[in-house]
Amino acid sequence: MKFKINSNVFAEKLNLVQGISEKRATMPILSHVLLNVEAGKIRISATDLETTMSLYCDAEVEKESSLAIPSRKLFEIVKELPNVEMELEDIGNNWVEIKTSAASFKIAGLSAEDFPAIPEVSTTDLFSIDSNTLENMISKTIFSVSPDELRRNLSGIFFEKTGDKALRLIATDGHRLSYIDYESENNLGLSKNVLVPKKAVSELRKLLRFSDSILIGAEANFFVSKVEDTVLYSRLIDADFPDYRQVTPDSTKHKFKVSTSHLLSALKRVSIFSSEKTKSVKVVLGSNELVLISVSPEVGEAKESIIIEYSGDPFEIGFNSRYIMDVLEATGEAVAIFGVSDELSPAVIMPESGDHYINVIMPMRV
Repeated sequence: MKFKINSNVFAEKLNLVQGISEKRATMPILSHVLLNVEAGKIRISATDLETTMSLYCDAEVEKESSLAIPSRKLFEIVKELPNVEMELEDIGNNWVEIKTSAASFKIAGLSAEDFPAIPEVSTTDLFSIDSNTLENMISKTIFSVSPDELRRNLSGIFFEKTGDKALRLIATDGHRLSYIDYESENNLGLSKNVLVPKKAVSELRKLLRFSDSILIGAEANFFVSKVEDTVLYSRLIDADFPDYRQVTPDSTKHKFKVSTSHLLSALKRVSIFSSEKTKSVKVVLGSNELVLISVSPEVGEAKESIIIEYSGDPFEIGFNSRYIMDVLEATGEAVAIFGVSDELSPAVIMPESGDHYINVIMPMRV
């Protein structure tokens, strides 16, 4: 193996796979990146056995071969080289040397034969979606994914095809739920509804900045994303996503409109006094007024009122303030509509523009 490449170009490519390479892997090979040096190009691959990324970059190749090199160490060296031509050469016994006109570095690698097999999955049936649209859909749902990896059916985003040209992304952790709809001008090629791990979705977001559109789809038991010469493979979560429609209220008894920014700012201040564990805040509705109350015996108490559009009966309900703030930060609109029925029933939050984006939050006793 021997090739020359610009350090900035190489660093940008290596940066893409850093989130996949396991830093504290039980299998040492998973902390490595596989370099397949071929005629005129390098194939860079990283995997954690569930998510795999494979990409290409052009290089001046003098000798072809393959080797696994510690991903983090290689990236840290290359990114600090000041936009110069660098040479990487296999010097025997799985060692490589990196050289510039002024410096040299030697790194111990592992045999390419020890690296896990890269998935052989077709990319011919993927469909195109606008990158900004997909980023928007992900940002409005990913915060509702459960952080508990033992609850596998809640640990990813559900991609649901709701029509020939309609896609819905849904996420829930059992206490809150978010979903958003997308209507395409063309038929969507998604062959089945799929549950994609949160890590894979996070890695997918990194690819969106490289192109105005991205190809996505499901093949075999993988979710596949492709931008130019970069392909991301993610093993699907083999678990049944819950029936989210059962917990989404068809209607609510009380509705009010509120400024997104005003409510968000007030929640940030009042929640300072809420319990670190529950983040609970009481919401008191009155005529065109909403009052937020938080009390902590150890810290103190806070109370703040803001103007809303509401003409119904007085009403009190408690929420995890973090759940509401996540929605308000994601909604991207000036006015939000809240719907509540009673202190035990789920609340619904949506933008004023319509029901294309829905959030459901379970109340809590305060």
